[in-house]
Amino acid sequence: MKANQHFHQNNSAQVGIGTLIIFISMVLVAAVASALLIKTSGVLQQKASQTGQETTQEVASTLRIDRVIGERDYYLSLNLNDSGYFRKDDGTALTDFSYTSPVGGYVEIENPNSTKSFSITINSSDADDFTNVSQTVSAGSVYECYLKNPGTYTVDSGNNSVNITVQRDNYEYGYISKLHLTMRLGAGSEDIDLSQLIVYLSDATHTADVNYHLEKRNGIYFANNTLTSEYFSINAIRIRDDATFDATQPVLRTGDVMEVTVDIRKVFKYGGAYPDPSYTGIATRTAVDLQIRPEAGSLVILELITPGSYFKSKYIQIMI
Repeated sequence: MKANQHFHQNNSAQVGIGTLIIFISMVLVAAVASALLIKTSGVLQQKASQTGQETTQEVASTLRIDRVIGERDYYLSLNLNDSGYFRKDDGTALTDFSYTSPVGGYVEIENPNSTKSFSITINSSDADDFTNVSQTVSAGSVYECYLKNPGTYTVDSGNNSVNITVQRDNYEYGYISKLHLTMRLGAGSEDIDLSQLIVYLSDATHTADVNYHLEKRNGIYFANNTLTSEYFSINAIRIRDDATFDATQPVLRTGDVMEVTVDIRKVFKYGGAYPDPSYTGIATRTAVDLQIRPEAGSLVILELITPGSYFKSKYIQIMI
């Protein structure tokens, strides 16, 4: 009986194991794909949210320029040659050593020598509140002295001297040397940090850009809020909530009015990619293009044309 017994092999278990392996593989593939899809969708969502916020901020942040005022100043520009003698701004010899200036004029002494420093003095015996100056003009630098009150000032280099008579009723102002830009925010605008502002300037022959001088020293922010050939200054005209203006945090908020001042004469004469030593300021009937780039928000473009005559005015209204 046993010799005639037949045995049949059952393959169903092997088929079941293969199916289980395929099933587990499909689950793993699906899990990996799901993880990738979830991660990708999360990244896209975050990116879309960030883009939406930036777009909203870009559209909502609107910088408004209320007015542009040009300021005219008198500058007596003197150069020191290699021997320490005063020369004209173009380097030629002086033929006149006596000058007149309006109140609030400047004497500007430039030392173009790359290695030598020179000592100069500025004295006055009749100008009120003026303290006699002893100044070293370093190599490659410019010293500027403000002549605040009427009187006679003597500028001495040790080799020759120049006399400047400051007269109260003298209106001998030069071309426009400074631009005062009054700024505020549009309705519903986000706050704008003016320390990140960039002002692009150009006319027919010059181009430059200026920003705000804010730096970190030993972990503490420091703002040199003065006009130079590279930087503009910021002055608070009105601050909401009677807050105190902080030069290290010049943030323009809704309700604030601030003034950005650019010394365009210094910018074009000493700064920029191509400084022009002969530049004296913005003449009459001159087109000037200003582009103001805030950290967030649209670019502000101003096309200005100075009037045909400045007459005796120190301040010229260019745009209102």
